[in-house]
Amino acid sequence: MASDGGLRFQARVKLPSIADVCMFVGLTDQVSALEMPFTLGASNALTSNATDAVGFLFDTAADTDNSWLVGVANDVDATHQNAGQAFAANTFRKLAIEIDPSGNATFFIQDVQVGTVMLGAVTPSVRLAEVFAVFSRTTSTKIADTEAICVEADRSL
Repeated sequence: MASDGGLRFQARVKLPSIADVCMFVGLTDQVSALEMPFTLGASNALTSNATDAVGFLFDTAADTDNSWLVGVANDVDATHQNAGQAFAANTFRKLAIEIDPSGNATFFIQDVQVGTVMLGAVTPSVRLAEVFAVFSRTTSTKIADTEAICVEADRSL
């Protein structure tokens, strides 16, 4: 929980193909059933399926095929942000999120901050689990790779 002093999530991910794919990398409250926490559609319209989640979204169904910064707190979407960086096929990318005790998130790609601090990214008192979710926008199979996922919580002892 972010309210315990903050959270940090980090992952190195790669998509061998960046065609017709949706990928989310981050944290979600949904652990009992499979769901894609977020998707993007025409006009870069965001659909949040999770109640609380925060992370990076890449979805070729969007008008702008870049990494997007997304969050939802108690079913209220934070303002999603275009990170301005597209994924490159077969290239690992280091993604990180720092969440403060108030539930605000700061995003990093390759150790460089992207976007602005996302206010109300998640509910601070909700337990979150790491997620790396990918699905194909067509009938073809999609493969995705992760080298490492690390989740850290700051806590006072």
